[in-house]
Amino acid sequence: MNVLFVVMDTLRADHLGCYGYFRGTSPVMDRLAEEGVLFEDFYASGVPTGPGFTSLVTGMFPVNHRFYLTPHNFPDSYQVDDNIVTLAEVMWENGYVTAALDNLVNFRSHMKHFTRGYEYHINVTGTARWLHHHITADMVNRRLLPWIRAHSDERFFLFVHYWDPHTPYNQPKEYQNLFHHERGNLSDLKVREAPAGYQYVPGWGKADQIFEGDEQVWRSPIPGETFARGRSIDLYDGEVAYVDNRLGQVIDALRDEGILEDTLVVVTSDHGEQLGQHGLYGHTGLHDANVYLPLIMRYPKKLPRGRRVRGFAQHADVASTIFELAEVPLEETLAGLRGFAESSPGPSDIRGFTDGRSLLPLVGGRRVREEVFVETTSPQLRRKVDRVTVMLAGQRAVRTGEWKYIRHMEEGGAELYNVKADPMEVINLAEEERDTARRLEEKLTEWVRSNLGGEARDPILRPPA
Repeated sequence: MNVLFVVMDTLRADHLGCYGYFRGTSPVMDRLAEEGVLFEDFYASGVPTGPGFTSLVTGMFPVNHRFYLTPHNFPDSYQVDDNIVTLAEVMWENGYVTAALDNLVNFRSHMKHFTRGYEYHINVTGTARWLHHHITADMVNRRLLPWIRAHSDERFFLFVHYWDPHTPYNQPKEYQNLFHHERGNLSDLKVREAPAGYQYVPGWGKADQIFEGDEQVWRSPIPGETFARGRSIDLYDGEVAYVDNRLGQVIDALRDEGILEDTLVVVTSDHGEQLGQHGLYGHTGLHDANVYLPLIMRYPKKLPRGRRVRGFAQHADVASTIFELAEVPLEETLAGLRGFAESSPGPSDIRGFTDGRSLLPLVGGRRVREEVFVETTSPQLRRKVDRVTVMLAGQRAVRTGEWKYIRHMEEGGAELYNVKADPMEVINLAEEERDTARRLEEKLTEWVRSNLGGEARDPILRPPA
């Protein structure tokens, strides 16, 4: 069995047709869902990019893998302990040819855990002048498609990171002009009534708070690169359609090589995008706009066709599911790595995948999680009388079937939403529903305590002066 593990940066689940979106953004992913398994209740473990990818490849929550965007801990917060084993290392130890088409290592902190375990690590930038999020799907595919053709006779684990639909919107012109919403007119949108009493557009937000777009001049260090002028949900959806199309090229290449039916295809995302909801445009905060993500798996030999699975799942669960489908003996592999480490100089606390749970029981109808926990340290705007400052603020959240509780770590305060009645999370009930807020606060506190064990200091918090 081969594995194609695709992570599309900044992709919201609710902007895909297979998740109910009203625009035709995702025919390729829709078809994969029809031919495989779609997880309807999949959430991030950590956001934004660094924590999210790290949870995907270590099977751990940020509180345990310690990747936080906290400048007071720099540079350690941007590096993962070398004793934490990655998904690629496990697959490599089990005879897979491992390859990544990615450029996360190009971040200023050069996060080396994103390169560990790869026999082939293909940095798709082409030049050091390319900023990481400027990478387009065409740049990835120009290296990816030849790699597939050259290695189709080997058993491979292939990790592919597409930056689309992350800003800046630099997709080809035809995808910049694909969708057109008329400002101030809701007739071209799908408007619903929330039980809480307001109108909303799925994937867009509360009907009277729709983000209508803005103009923004992107700085471009690359000669000849062209950007869409500004930001809008139309442009975001055009990027989704573009990367979906380029994913189709990869699926076609697997089919042409005769290996599609023997390849587990996994498609997910690291985080979403607020798209103007909550007064934000970006991936700040722990609202569902930022943490509710797609997860699609296709492998006809072991997974059912057209199965839509209800029940919570998270980033940390993906690696464990891949291991079970590939029949990779995780514990035996970790034990072998520990034995090697013990015979070598240096620490030998080999660990990993401590928080993940295989999702195959969920596919079979059994729940694997009663709630999900999500963490972030992301930029927050703080307005003062004469200026706007940006600080990195930690948040943690717990989500149940009915409620979402968000704790603001540095400044105190909380948000509480009844997500069944208030799907856009715009009515904060933290003061009105104090008993519920207290119960969820206790659940979150106990979760953190159980993960930290005997450690005194919470790594998400600023250390005392």
